[in-house]
Amino acid sequence: MIKYEFPLNERVRKFLRIEEIFKKMQAQISVKKDFADYSCFNTYFNIMATASRTDLKVELIQEIEKQRLKINSKIKTKKNISINNEMKKIRVQLEKSKILTGFNFGGDKFLHELKTRSDSPSGIVLTDFPDFQFWLETTSQPDRKKYFNDKLKDFYPIKIAVTYLMNQLRSTIETKSLEATHGDVQYKLDPLLKNDLVIISLPNTLKRFPNISSNKYAINVHFGKYHPPTSSKLVKFKLGIASF
Repeated sequence: MIKYEFPLNERVRKFLRIEEIFKKMQAQISVKKDFADYSCFNTYFNIMATASRTDLKVELIQEIEKQRLKINSKIKTKKNISINNEMKKIRVQLEKSKILTGFNFGGDKFLHELKTRSDSPSGIVLTDFPDFQFWLETTSQPDRKKYFNDKLKDFYPIKIAVTYLMNQLRSTIETKSLEATHGDVQYKLDPLLKNDLVIISLPNTLKRFPNISSNKYAINVHFGKYHPPTSSKLVKFKLGIASF
């Protein structure tokens, strides 16, 4: 099964993007092949551009506190108390975090030069950057992994908060089995409810992929065809709605 996630507002879209960038970074750090470090630096610069925004930190603190107050209004079970304590810890970590906005390298000329090179049409290449070649030739893979993990430490409170919130959001999903007879289907929403995320699952053997458009009243799902196109007109899939 392939699971597709579609945000229904800009806040969740932002959280999904940041979550994916951090996942990408962790995956790239573990790669032991040539040129993997090029991707690590590019993704690290993406993290600096997105996760250092002051408004993001404020938004995460507000959302964490909102969810914590919601849990506090429920019956005080051991599970709810544990969730409340975890969210309180995440909020405190966010409040204490000191992330410099933008591309602030703190006088690190090596990183500054890498960022400049990454913005050029040819990207980061060794041809006219011997400093980078020296770093690659003299630094072991474990040391490189430690180097990147150390660079990410300041951003961990952001990563932890986004990951926690998205896991909480996905845990609220209510899934239904649906069918689209001619590649299109409309799913009606309750306009009184707040919907944040649509999750569509379908078999990867179907050679179809979903696209959606939505408003507060309905979600319209259209299934595109992958080449070579499938002859099947009936698409069976699962659709779930998640809300904070």
